Amino acid sequence: MFEIPEDRSHSQTFKVVIIVLAIVAILTLLITIFTEQAFSKSVSNPSYITGVVSRSALTVAISGYGKLVPKTQRGINTISSGHIVEVLQQPGNVVSKGEVILLLNNPKLQRAMETSELALLEEQSNLQLVKAESRQALEDQLGMIRLAKVRLALAQAELTAHEKLKENQVISTLDLHKAKVAWEKEDAVLQMESSRLITLKQTRKSIDESAMYRLEKAKKQRELLVSEVEQLSITASMDGMLTELADDLDIGRYLDEGQVVGMIADLSSYYARINITASDAEFVAPGLLATVSIKGVDMPGLVSRVEPTVTNGSVEIDISFTGSLPASVRPNIDVNAVIEVASHQDALVIERPVGVIRGHRDYSLFVLNEARQQFETRHVSIGDISGDKALVVKGLAQNEQILLQVPSHLASRQQFSIGEIDE
Repeated sequence: MFEIPEDRSHSQTFKVVIIVLAIVAILTLLITIFTEQAFSKSVSNPSYITGVVSRSALTVAISGYGKLVPKTQRGINTISSGHIVEVLQQPGNVVSKGEVILLLNNPKLQRAMETSELALLEEQSNLQLVKAESRQALEDQLGMIRLAKVRLALAQAELTAHEKLKENQVISTLDLHKAKVAWEKEDAVLQMESSRLITLKQTRKSIDESAMYRLEKAKKQRELLVSEVEQLSITASMDGMLTELADDLDIGRYLDEGQVVGMIADLSSYYARINITASDAEFVAPGLLATVSIKGVDMPGLVSRVEPTVTNGSVEIDISFTGSLPASVRPNIDVNAVIEVASHQDALVIERPVGVIRGHRDYSLFVLNEARQQFETRHVSIGDISGDKALVVKGLAQNEQILLQVPSHLASRQQFSIGEIDE
């Protein structure tokens, strides 16, 4: 059998109506609240961003990175060639002046040194012999002169006697003449022997000097070979740290003269070698203040050198320190540096608009005309730039507002109202 549905009561219908009306009221209230919030946000937060020209200090600095470099570094070279016997030091070791780093062996060089010692003894003996011969030759010549003087004196006495006898007519003129000739002969012999003595002195002096030169040559040769043998022990030329040592220093390997085997650094003084970008380098000059961060410690310094050439887009600068460095510093540790390029006090400063990339340029910026409620283009000279701040040189006044980012659809306009920004 089919059941006939009963009619709803009036009370049930009334409840349904009340529920529906309540839901509609709640929805209406929510829509109203969200609409007001959206409107308030659109009023308080406009879609465009402006910057206000203000007066403040502006410090312009650039940063770089690099390493701590010792002021004094010396290469370690081989003076003598030889085979490696022992490697006594490794990079990072602190060494004293004269401390042995490498030991070499060269038997041929040692034999040459022994031979030079024998040659030196030979030249010493030769010099003694030459000097003895010189003394003997000079003594002999002096004896000849003394003998010639005696003969001359005898001839003089005979001549005097003959002159008296001739006066007394005892001897003839011929006898007197013979006596004069004999005297002249003995006088000539004396003059000849005296001249021979002068020549002999010069000759023996040259011979002595030649022997002395050969002796000095033998001494120098021996000293050189002794030094070369001593240089088979490669030592530190100063106090410091062994920062580098060649990788292929195997025992038994042969090293040539003048080969670089390492580097030693003085630990008493350092400077920082910093790399900066080529675009920043044009603003850096010697004498600028700088701060170098060494293991978290900031050390003051001054720019001492700017490399004139660009390598791979960067430029090297050197920073010397004005204070004492921490005792823990070591060569070649990584450091960061900040160089103060310029400092301005009480200057006109703005937030850097989009498109303002480089300093010391003129830019066309949109400046707010409050009376007309529109942005208008104006030529503005920008000076130094530091981060998101820029120095105004000309074209803006304090408290003026500029548009920091121009919408693309208004970029070609010279002016536009505020309302057009959101269109």
